[in-house]
Amino acid sequence: MSISVVVLGNGEHVVRQIEGYRGELMVTRVCEDIAEAVAACAVGATDVLLVSGWELLPPLEQIDAVTSQQTVLVLLDEKPRNGGTTQGMLEVIESVPMLELELLVVQALRELTHPDELDEAQVTETSAQATLSTGKIVCFWGAAGAPGRSTVALNYAVEAALSGKTVVILDADTFAASISIQLGLLDESASIAQLCRVIDSGSREPARLDATCLSVEVGTAILKVATGLPRSSRWPEVRASALRRATSVLREHNDLVVLDVASQVEMDEQLSFDTQAPQRNAVTVEMLRCSDEVFMVVAADSVGIPRALRAIDELEDQVPGVSLQIVFNKLGAANTGHSPKRRLLETWDRFGPNHCIAGYLPQDVVSCNAALLAGSPLAEIAPKSTLRTEIRGLLGIKSTEKRRKRLSRRIG
Repeated sequence: MSISVVVLGNGEHVVRQIEGYRGELMVTRVCEDIAEAVAACAVGATDVLLVSGWELLPPLEQIDAVTSQQTVLVLLDEKPRNGGTTQGMLEVIESVPMLELELLVVQALRELTHPDELDEAQVTETSAQATLSTGKIVCFWGAAGAPGRSTVALNYAVEAALSGKTVVILDADTFAASISIQLGLLDESASIAQLCRVIDSGSREPARLDATCLSVEVGTAILKVATGLPRSSRWPEVRASALRRATSVLREHNDLVVLDVASQVEMDEQLSFDTQAPQRNAVTVEMLRCSDEVFMVVAADSVGIPRALRAIDELEDQVPGVSLQIVFNKLGAANTGHSPKRRLLETWDRFGPNHCIAGYLPQDVVSCNAALLAGSPLAEIAPKSTLRTEIRGLLGIKSTEKRRKRLSRRIG
């Protein structure tokens, strides 16, 4: 068995060591350019990409592309920093013996290509690391046309914080971010772009990531907010792989991470480029993939329903396997006629896919406009509104207001 190795950089001494060792490692190509090395791995005939220096390390997106081809990336450095930032990547000291390097590569290849064959000790270690991620990632998505996903996402995060959880909300909408506007925050720095810069620097320290977020006091709770892009033209600053890693770190140190994403999931930028191209919608797709729960906010009217059905078809083509929970928003007789909930159910049962219906949110223009004008959530502006009660129901929080009214009637 031979293991093909592509060497990136001026690593003549590494090539001589590998050839002199005469083991399973076999150098098939030496590249001086990152794009050339990544292209060689994209062919699928390379087992190992050996990078001879931290300055030559490809960007995170290209590292993900290499490892997705079941190619192990090995970084030779004088002082390995953190032992690898992703699965399928190794950081080893430059003076590593060839026997040790070969054993590390063989083990990494086995973990990358045959994860089902891991021994009991490795499975136990992996499960122990998984238990550290005690938090949950909840994503709010919806079709184009302002179904109200940002409003629902923000108030969902606020209610979770008021219930005693540590919550971070990320405005990952690369087209029209609005969380900072709804909270009355004037932030041009774009926290999610700063999160990506911290991850790109090689740091995974929770303190540095938390420092990029703004702390907003809501009642007796503190909500951490990662503000979005103030201008949509800045979308290249938010890289999907970096934001996914930042979200994973935030999840490990918080009870809940709430994501507000854009509606578009098409990945067609590659049609316009001969090489690997940036993907504007990659953030939305990546956030949907890494989420534990995905709420699809659907505008309950004659325009929102058809748009939602088409959006679900596109999502299933681009991101198969995502389980959606449908939340009907802006429900009212003015939109659907008499008995709106019954009519909506009849329509969805006839045309809609088989997804769980998580809730029905009433249309409350007065409360939403007042909250937006004040730059505050519903919990502060309209604490007794039915809309707030139904959003609390998405969290499993039952309202006691109705019980009190019924009890007072019985006593009276």
